[in-house]
Amino acid sequence: MWIYRRLAKISWKDKKTNQEVCEHLGTRRELVNTIKTRKIKYFGHIKRHASFLKDVLEGKIEGSRPRGRQRRRWIDDITEWTGKDIHQCTVEAQDRAKWKSVSSQLLGQGWHRE
Repeated sequence: MWIYRRLAKISWKDKKTNQEVCEHLGTRRELVNTIKTRKIKYFGHIKRHASFLKDVLEGKIEGSRPRGRQRRRWIDDITEWTGKDIHQCTVEAQDRAKWKSVSSQLLGQGWHRE
């Protein structure tokens, strides 16, 4: 955000929120949207190949987990964004064209605009 403030010559002392700075310049914050998009596409890529990364993603690595609350998993994000269970996402990811349509459908719904 600091670069936007410099472009618009808005000082930190002006007490403008980041949202106001974005509206002034006519831009949106795209980092989270880019991460979501790439995560969906990378999930499909990993699920189509038999590799170590697939085992890591599915949580098949031996060992015990640390105490405390469970961390948020990669798969939790995918199932939340698609609205489907992990098995259904895996089946659809096997077919590249179908997974591409799922990911583009999510992008078209405006789910990534915050």
